[in-house]
Amino acid sequence: MTGPTVYGAVDRRGPTPARPMDISPPEEVTARFRAAGWWRPQTFLDDLYRTAAVAPQRPAIVSERAHRPADRRRVTIGYGRLAAYVDRFAAALHSLGVAPGDPVAYQLPNWWETAALTLACLRAGAVAVPVLPTVRAHGLRRILDSTRARVCVVPDVWEGFPHAQALADLAPRLPWLRHRIVLGDAAATGAVDFEAYFRRTAHERTEAGRNTGPRPGRADRPALLISVMGLRDAYTSVVHSPDTLYANISTQNEPQGPGRRPGEVFLSTLPLTSLASLIYTVYWPLAVGGTGVYQDVWEPGRCLDLMAAAGVDQVNAEPAYLSELLTVQRRRPRRTDRLRLVLSGGRTSTPEPLAAELREVFGVPVLSVWGAPELGMGTLSGDVAHGRDGVSALTGLEFSAAPGTQTLTVRGPSVCLATWPHGTAAPRPTWEHDDGRLDTGDRATAGRHGGVRVVARAGERTGAIFMVPVAEVEERLLTHPRVREAAVVAYTDPEHGELPCAVVVPAAQDRPPGPAELREHLGGLGVAEAFLPTRLEIVGALPRDDHGQVRRDALRGWLARLRPGEPRPAPDTA
Repeated sequence: MTGPTVYGAVDRRGPTPARPMDISPPEEVTARFRAAGWWRPQTFLDDLYRTAAVAPQRPAIVSERAHRPADRRRVTIGYGRLAAYVDRFAAALHSLGVAPGDPVAYQLPNWWETAALTLACLRAGAVAVPVLPTVRAHGLRRILDSTRARVCVVPDVWEGFPHAQALADLAPRLPWLRHRIVLGDAAATGAVDFEAYFRRTAHERTEAGRNTGPRPGRADRPALLISVMGLRDAYTSVVHSPDTLYANISTQNEPQGPGRRPGEVFLSTLPLTSLASLIYTVYWPLAVGGTGVYQDVWEPGRCLDLMAAAGVDQVNAEPAYLSELLTVQRRRPRRTDRLRLVLSGGRTSTPEPLAAELREVFGVPVLSVWGAPELGMGTLSGDVAHGRDGVSALTGLEFSAAPGTQTLTVRGPSVCLATWPHGTAAPRPTWEHDDGRLDTGDRATAGRHGGVRVVARAGERTGAIFMVPVAEVEERLLTHPRVREAAVVAYTDPEHGELPCAVVVPAAQDRPPGPAELREHLGGLGVAEAFLPTRLEIVGALPRDDHGQVRRDALRGWLARLRPGEPRPAPDTA
């Protein structure tokens, strides 16, 4: 394969491509879910082209670019324009040798190009592999290598990190990777220039582009790989199809919930390359002919201005962001006349004082969302079902939780097609084991109204907005000269949700390291700011089981019992 060398050295020949993504659910399952209306033969491309045909000027995306001049900061992409770019980007991928089933990775900010590229992968029959912008070189290498991505798209530099150079340095160790593509200065690293090759080159007008039509009948086939970080050093990907993603929308029956109201405008403060944000601000708006609103750099005042200008109907945010929005809105109120719902994501419940203040200031219902990479949105709790203070599962989901706390398993139309532990030869189809029931690893108990209440994350899952790569942070903590042992576990902050805490056994009890010192040490070793511990506890020993493994459940329980200003008993090491 010869790449478009006019835009940089892009041709990298790897091994003969394998096709591990040939996965589909049993025909009986597809028929049953389609009969219920949870799945459908169409995909989100059909939604896009349908609205583009009847209302091409209707805004599909409103995107704020913080680093542009004020008069060019806000970009609106209509449905007709978005459809044209999706066609062009898909043809560009095809011209680079991307075949149906090939993984295409991208690590991009909340830009309209990120959404268009996601949809272009679907149009080309490729599998989109979104990567969080906080992932650094070590994690990116494992994701690209294990998912066998043929293409990776990154910005040149974003928020101070040289993504293009990091990818160029990794490329020799990535046998599957064929092309590096850069938004920004591509020439500096010999990559394909996204602006020149994707945006400005009319690939859709070439003979090959005209012959590359949308691939039909793929609603139940793999379209998206989401990498789950933090499960020791072996990350896992989950494989979703347009059907499993659509089930997050089609099963919305709560009158006060997100629903399926035509033309609504959605905003999420989460990264666009997270599953929650892709569902909520890319797929959902398309399904209802609405608009997704993106802000690439978080700033609460500008976010409120954007909400007012775009006429946002729904907001999905983590409690930390909602708290900042409240502070700024109280200081200088913006018009939010169209706002009808606030979803608080990233944890199983929202602190009631925060929820009450949100209801008072914005005058709308506030729902807490529990979800997981394996299924997207799972339950809603709070002001649901005509004022009940309960937990409601999405229609069609079957949970295993009983009145006593136990490991949560789930089955239903939104559950992923497969899981792919990194390092294994191929994904493990969900429906080939236990009749489609998937173990999430989280701990849960039954809710009062037929739902579930998650009380603890899977053993190594730590974090609210981002899943912290626990093993990496612990390994780097151990390189500090005054740290003998270390464990990173979750604790619940009443305002910001689930955050990482470093529990450290110092090398010398009279000279323990301080939190700022450890954060500076980790940052110097390349740990992203989002993964840095926000709390430090010094202990004499870590609790371990009979096999010498750290008892993280004991540490989490100990952290939950500690109170500011009270004596700090040691964790039970028995």
